[in-house]
Amino acid sequence: MALPEPTRSQAVEYARKDLPGDVTWHVDYFDFISDIKLRERIGQEFYAARNLYKFWEGLRIDEDWAKQAQIQLQVQQYASIYEASIHHLLFVEAAETPQVQQLFEYQALVQRDLPVHIMNRIRDMKTDDSDDIVGAVKTTKRTQVTKIRFDKKVTAAVALGIIAMDLGDEITSFYTARNYIHIHAELSQPDLEWQISFARDAYLRLQPFKDQATSWLAQRKS
Repeated sequence: MALPEPTRSQAVEYARKDLPGDVTWHVDYFDFISDIKLRERIGQEFYAARNLYKFWEGLRIDEDWAKQAQIQLQVQQYASIYEASIHHLLFVEAAETPQVQQLFEYQALVQRDLPVHIMNRIRDMKTDDSDDIVGAVKTTKRTQVTKIRFDKKVTAAVALGIIAMDLGDEITSFYTARNYIHIHAELSQPDLEWQISFARDAYLRLQPFKDQATSWLAQRKS
């Protein structure tokens, strides 16, 4: 059941009154994202994050469970925004660069039979109780884009000059914090102030991230 009027309208007005614009403004904020559908989705997530933050702020529930819920949602939302934006900049705008292509490569050992006399010598030298020895060679394999870790993506973004190293380190920490703010992990990292700082900084670093990405794109076009 919805809140009665005028309470509902007052709550909505409170959440929106300090925002710089409506959902369209927040979508346009990500004008450096060339994929229109992705830009709209990221902008909507940004608008939702700001609205929900204001709702929680207005409720003023000074209890740990409420603070925890607010922090968790904010960190998850901003981590998703950074992840989607960096993914686009790398795999759309810089897809053919060596730094991005290297993200798909990894070293792996592949079993390969060695000459019998070599295998016999190795077995003769074995001094432990391990299972039978097999031959293997190191080779380069390729992985799927969905398997590439976020910290590797950020490292590539820094190497390409999309973002500065210090900002990259912070963005990686926001993503790491998102993993910490799960119930079991949270119990081993109970410092609420530590988590609040990540939620706050994740929002504050969005403008320098936009500025640096926009500058990088402009340099590429010129």
